[in-house]
Amino acid sequence: MNLIMDTFKFLIKSTTFFVLLIVTTNNLFAQKPILSEDFNFSIGEKYKRIKNTNTYFVTLGQRMVAIKKGRKDMTIQRFSLKDLKEDLKKRQIIEDKGDFQSVMELDRDAVVFYTIKDRAYAQQISVSGVAAQKPIQLVTDKENIDRDFGFKSTYGYDAGGRINKFVFKKSFNGTKVLVLFRVETGNDKADKIGVAIYNSDLSLLWKRKISLPYPSEHMLNEDFAIDDEGNFYMTASIFTAGSSDKDKLKNNFRTEVFKIGEEDKEFTKSEITLGNNFVQDAIISKDITGLVRVSGFYSDASDKEQVKGVFSTRLSVDGTLENTIKADFPNSKLQELAMQRETRVNEGTQKVDDKKDFENIKVNDVIFNPDGSFVILSEQRYVTSQTTSSSSGSRTTYRYFYRDITAFKVSTSSEMVWMHKLPKYQIGINGKASMSFKNFKFNGKHYLFFVDDFTNLKRAFDEFPQKYYDDKKEFLYLTAYIIDDATGEVVKEPILTGSDIRNARLETILLTKAPMLNNGDLILEVFDGKKNNLLVKIERVVDKK
Repeated sequence: MNLIMDTFKFLIKSTTFFVLLIVTTNNLFAQKPILSEDFNFSIGEKYKRIKNTNTYFVTLGQRMVAIKKGRKDMTIQRFSLKDLKEDLKKRQIIEDKGDFQSVMELDRDAVVFYTIKDRAYAQQISVSGVAAQKPIQLVTDKENIDRDFGFKSTYGYDAGGRINKFVFKKSFNGTKVLVLFRVETGNDKADKIGVAIYNSDLSLLWKRKISLPYPSEHMLNEDFAIDDEGNFYMTASIFTAGSSDKDKLKNNFRTEVFKIGEEDKEFTKSEITLGNNFVQDAIISKDITGLVRVSGFYSDASDKEQVKGVFSTRLSVDGTLENTIKADFPNSKLQELAMQRETRVNEGTQKVDDKKDFENIKVNDVIFNPDGSFVILSEQRYVTSQTTSSSSGSRTTYRYFYRDITAFKVSTSSEMVWMHKLPKYQIGINGKASMSFKNFKFNGKHYLFFVDDFTNLKRAFDEFPQKYYDDKKEFLYLTAYIIDDATGEVVKEPILTGSDIRNARLETILLTKAPMLNNGDLILEVFDGKKNNLLVKIERVVDKK
């Protein structure tokens, strides 16, 4: 009898403990994170969601226009950013059968760039008033345009995106705009590109077809840009032997920078020389002195898969390279990261055959400081594909990966001041969408915003992150890594949770398309998972006293 009573008491205690454990665990994960005190947010009124294939935003002062592309039209919505409300009287629906390529602010208007077959158009749309100009044809269908654009680099706003036929890109100060395309040529002939440069009012500055210095089979076109005077720049890897796949991991190559202006007969060529190192990823940008720089990552012959350091080199006015700064990753940091990876593999949280730490690292942004130092922000970014066959044919599925953020600061004396590998693991099947990160610098700190899985909030920087799946309709939260530029100190803070938006279950936050105001405020359009969108303004608290 005593044995039966003791057993009964034990079962009651065990059951009570189990129930308490469940309640405690549920409360733990139901708790909202304590949001950063550095930010406030305000919420606008809900408005009916408009189905679209693509959305762009342009701001001007306290006004914003949202341009949403449908199947055969585009809807123009105009908002006041003071109260985050749409002005319904200024909504427009414009017939449009083209393919959206980009939208940007030029000369105080929003300009839509789109294509129809082999023709490129621009259309000016007022940000504040009810006005949409007639489309302007920029490129005709008589240019013998190649469907393969021929350049591989997309970074920053378009990071990880695919370019079809045309690209539209502003100059560094926004006063010029480039329309770039590739002209069909044979593999044994020099590659040829079409360059058209317009002023901000879309008047033509200059336009021509230009033969590149090397045959297509030897040349991998990479990044491109125009400066504020309308000169065109590009980088390319030149392969020693002709190659159909132009794989930089398997073949010998060198990287060159080209410059050409309106009156120049041919390109000025300069090779980027980094000793025994090879340029793996680099972008063209402008430093604070107004000079053009090429900055990025390099590897060495022993292991081309993983980048080994960062560099930045400056172009003189005549197009030659000078003032090259390069810095290897410190061995002490590499050993520390290797030990952390080994621990994760041993405990089973990371697969032994997972991507290497510095494999597929791509530049997102380069920030130049007044003292000549620079910061490179990047992430591990790649795409995989899988083809399945059935009786109805074959189907290829692409998966887009936006993984760990990597950040580096280098001094003018080629010293690696600090470097970080910050955990993030985003996966999607619809391109970039809600993935990657958005960054800005304010009061000596770098803010790196991204959408993440809630469970990563309390994970240490050396732990493997929980995967965030784009468009899975899970609970979303916006977080940020904040890096002190001077010291390199980094913290991770929650900025916004889905439950803060009027208890709505947010299903979409297109963070990387979010416009930023001149004062640094960030505007988000979010979807409540039902039938409505609403605007959210995230503001930095400048003075907390």
